[in-house]
Amino acid sequence: MKDQSVQTSIRLRLELQFAFLSAAGGLVLASGQGTEWLAVFAVFAAAFGFVFVDWLRLFELPPLGAYIGMGAAAIYCVRDFWGPQNEGTPQMVSVALLLVLVQTVLMLQRKSRRILEQLAVFCLLELIVAAIFSDAISFGLLILPIGVIGGSALCLLGWVALIESGEVNESQHVASGQFASRYSLSHGDEGPKIEATPEHSAGSLLRMSSACARYAVLTLTPAVIVVAAAFFYVLPRKVEAERAQPSGPALTGFDDEIRLEQLGRVMQNSTRALMIKLTEIESNQPYELSDSLYLRGKVLEKYQTEIKRGRPVSKWTSVEKGLKVSRRPLPRQFRPRSVSDRKFYDSVQVEVTCESMNRPALFAIAPYYASGSAKEVVHTDRSWCLSREFEMDPPPFPRVRYRFGTTAFFRGSQTPWLAVPGRWMDLLNYSDLLIYDRSTVPSAASLAAEVVSAMPKENRSQYAKAKQLEAFLSRDPRFRYTLDLNAVPQEGVDPIEQFLATDRRGHCQYYASALAMMLRSQSIPCRVVVGYRTEEYNSIGKYYVARQQHAHAWVEALIESSEIPDNVVIVGQPNTHRYWLRLDPTPGASFEDEDAGSVSEIFGLANNLWEDYVVEMNAERQNSGLGEASGLKDAQASSQGFVESLYSIITEIRAGRLRGGALSPNATSPLRTISILLACGIALALLVVTILIVLRLLPRLMQQRVQQSLESVPAVPALKFYADALDQLARLGIERRFDETPSEFESRLAPDFPSLSVLTDRFLRIRFGSDEDTTDEAGSQALRELTVAVDSIANHR
Repeated sequence: MKDQSVQTSIRLRLELQFAFLSAAGGLVLASGQGTEWLAVFAVFAAAFGFVFVDWLRLFELPPLGAYIGMGAAAIYCVRDFWGPQNEGTPQMVSVALLLVLVQTVLMLQRKSRRILEQLAVFCLLELIVAAIFSDAISFGLLILPIGVIGGSALCLLGWVALIESGEVNESQHVASGQFASRYSLSHGDEGPKIEATPEHSAGSLLRMSSACARYAVLTLTPAVIVVAAAFFYVLPRKVEAERAQPSGPALTGFDDEIRLEQLGRVMQNSTRALMIKLTEIESNQPYELSDSLYLRGKVLEKYQTEIKRGRPVSKWTSVEKGLKVSRRPLPRQFRPRSVSDRKFYDSVQVEVTCESMNRPALFAIAPYYASGSAKEVVHTDRSWCLSREFEMDPPPFPRVRYRFGTTAFFRGSQTPWLAVPGRWMDLLNYSDLLIYDRSTVPSAASLAAEVVSAMPKENRSQYAKAKQLEAFLSRDPRFRYTLDLNAVPQEGVDPIEQFLATDRRGHCQYYASALAMMLRSQSIPCRVVVGYRTEEYNSIGKYYVARQQHAHAWVEALIESSEIPDNVVIVGQPNTHRYWLRLDPTPGASFEDEDAGSVSEIFGLANNLWEDYVVEMNAERQNSGLGEASGLKDAQASSQGFVESLYSIITEIRAGRLRGGALSPNATSPLRTISILLACGIALALLVVTILIVLRLLPRLMQQRVQQSLESVPAVPALKFYADALDQLARLGIERRFDETPSEFESRLAPDFPSLSVLTDRFLRIRFGSDEDTTDEAGSQALRELTVAVDSIANHR
């Protein structure tokens, strides 16, 4: 009965491991684009199947129902293969869904050996499918637990199959009314056979199954990882930009035309957009800020409102829209004539990693200058914005990393001032910067006049009025920041007018637009800038992160130099007659400076390393990045050609689309085909060799475990007088063997220790009879005689 309980426990453990394996397969698929819901479905199916089918035995899907369910799943999933419009990613998502649905049907059935083997196969298929469209770090992290659980589960499956096939037998031996405790191992035509008594077979089965599982983990896990890694690198991948697109509702990137509510949608997405490293040039140490970091993306000057079907639609547009604007290489660094001026700004090098975007615009910290690698980056000096050099490529635009220097920082703060280049002073179209329709947004003029009238007349400079209007919007309790986009538009009412006069609730675009209208009503030229504002700093990796939710809009007011207070010092830029002043009217509550914690920082750093040195690594980056490390330059020189060719092959293979990769019918390069077949052959050969080694050593491992059990010392008897007797004999080196009953032990020692028979008889009567463990004179006398005999032999020796 005890053996049956242990076998049930082993089988339940086996079914639990396969449930974990099924859930892990779904989690691997969830690391791809738009497949997060597959993880929830797979984990729920695995948990439901284990609890209600395997553990509680309350539900079981019959074979006919399983066949019907699998057929329905196949019919449902093949719909994405009909028609050319669904090629690529939708087809692979359908394949992933089919795998999860079939796996769910298997989890709802009673787990036979065939069902469990099929679950293992489907988990491997899920790894293959996930490797095609997944580049997230979760894929790499999940390979290890899948290898560990998979190795343990497969070995335990073989052990359970060995037990259930009858090759491991339990037998009882009764001799002289006693239960014999013995093991025997024999080899027959069908493999090894073990015979054990009920007293010890249960524990032995449990120990041996655990030992076999541990052994399998050490041997099978490397093979599983090798196979998964081979599929990850060899199978054709989606193009880089497609893989990097976020799955949220945001439209990533900034264009020359942005609607008023657009940033609100972007800010509901937490996908990483930028990674920014700031390094102080003189000390070559990470540069950390004491406040927010602003990264400008696009400059917008024209505000327009159109009435469509009674609903007003507002947008900001750049004057460059539709024009052929001259873009130049980044300017040289400005060096002030006075050496003392250099003490009032910090020279910082900026390295920006921009994720894949739907627009060519890049992001800058102005004023900037050429420093480091920026070959594919150009700028427009009238707006101080960066862009990709080749904008004719079809979107989405790939991930890019670029560097530039900046003099925008001093003692951890970013300057709000930006000089207007002299050659642009006469070319600026002030009419675009002062356009304000008082009839459509009357509240902007009335509120601005109210604020300015409260200021002292002697202190109504452009600078003072701009700062006062900024403070009014950011501090007035009547206005509240919100990302709620469900406000009901008023028919025929401009959205900015509705924000200022009625709702007084909105996000940064509303605040920036309202401030721009208020400034223009006071004849102060201004424009709106969109980009990112972030304070998320990874203290482990020493870099800043700007996410889509950090998208931001602010205002730049054009201030005459004569209107700037004397206590404001602007250095690191040329002296001009006009400067742009950054104004941010959005309330501070809009930016939550949360401490992500060390765990989040470590995961973020790991994710960046995964993307940089696994997903994005190619021959060029390997040579320019890793080759710069100390001690690697000499080795790089000798192996540069080989590394370049190898990584170029891998990059070409992984850069192909699903229907145009190395394994597609259109791939005709013999070198790529040979490399793919060679990598797959090596991976599969390692897996086969590992399995053969496990199968070869499994019988030997079982024999060793049985031999260890035979050589083990039996447990100490609970009856004290018999335990004392065994202790006395142990002084002479005489111990009862594990497979020896008390009667057999007494028969072996009876000629030398006749008193042992009295003690053994009393032990058996109390242990298996009805006698109570009470003081007995005959037993006490026998123990004394045994002690004397042992002392005599010990003294003689």
